[in-house]
Amino acid sequence: MQKQFTILKVGYTAGIYGCSGEYFTLLLPDKQINFSGMYGADDRICRMLEDAGYVEKYASSNFGRMTLKETRGRFLSETQAIEKIKTIIK
Repeated sequence: MQKQFTILKVGYTAGIYGCSGEYFTLLLPDKQINFSGMYGADDRICRMLEDAGYVEKYASSNFGRMTLKETRGRFLSETQAIEKIKTIIK
């Protein structure tokens, strides 16, 4: 059976100078990981999973601006998400 994943962009935050963070949800067959990052974080996570034999299944998502209150404590950093994914794809 093919291992599949989906990455949804669920929102972004904006500061004085524009976008200050992007927020994503990674859906794996039996896990969900919320993570944040900037400038291609979703692409880097996607590449990591594809290199491990996973196949991306596209799903669209409506997203919008999020406040710090909405994001605090709900999302791992990109680095934390990568470490968690490493334990899943062993």
